[in-house]
Amino acid sequence: MEFENYERELKYLLKEKEKCSSKQVLEFLYKNGYKLIEAFEKEKHETYYDTNKLTILHRGDVMRGSNMVTEQFKGFLYKKNMCDPNKPYVSKLELGKKLKGQYNDVNDFIKEVNVDIDDELSPILYANMMRDVAIVEKNGDRLYISYDKVKYFKENEASAIYEEMLEIEDWKQPNTTKVDYDYDKHLIEVNQLITNGELPIELTKDTKYYRGYVLLNER
Repeated sequence: MEFENYERELKYLLKEKEKCSSKQVLEFLYKNGYKLIEAFEKEKHETYYDTNKLTILHRGDVMRGSNMVTEQFKGFLYKKNMCDPNKPYVSKLELGKKLKGQYNDVNDFIKEVNVDIDDELSPILYANMMRDVAIVEKNGDRLYISYDKVKYFKENEASAIYEEMLEIEDWKQPNTTKVDYDYDKHLIEVNQLITNGELPIELTKDTKYYRGYVLLNER
């Protein structure tokens, strides 16, 4: 498998009654010493796959196909759950292909990923999202901040459920597995900063796949 990345990120849900905008989050970080490096928007359409037994969901993993509209490429990505229950952030090992057209079928792709999947995969749900991205820095520590407006749906986008989520990813060494696994001081500090700042957001370790599945099956 060609692409590997060890991902660590804080994930937050936005409280419905007290909507918090991406601008509010960034202004809060600016007041606490962070400086903006870059900002841009992205559009993504994602398909989440699983077995009939929801093997991947129960593991806390993610198998997705992504149509990266802004970057104009498609690819598959498997996210393997590496979370430490004692840490506030989510850890994932990402395995995938970024080469357009390398795989046309998710079941061809999954054969090359080093995970035990004993059944055929099929689409479980879809998520279309608009993402506001900001890369910020403080004392040499960079963070990749994603503010996502997500529409989850099973077949018809007209019946989608909407949700907003904030993700703050360690970006000191992006797209690599060569990470100091013990160096997570800055992520823990950011979470404490946000907690003390009383922003109307709530820490979570739920993946978008899990969130979409629960929301669509609760209504």
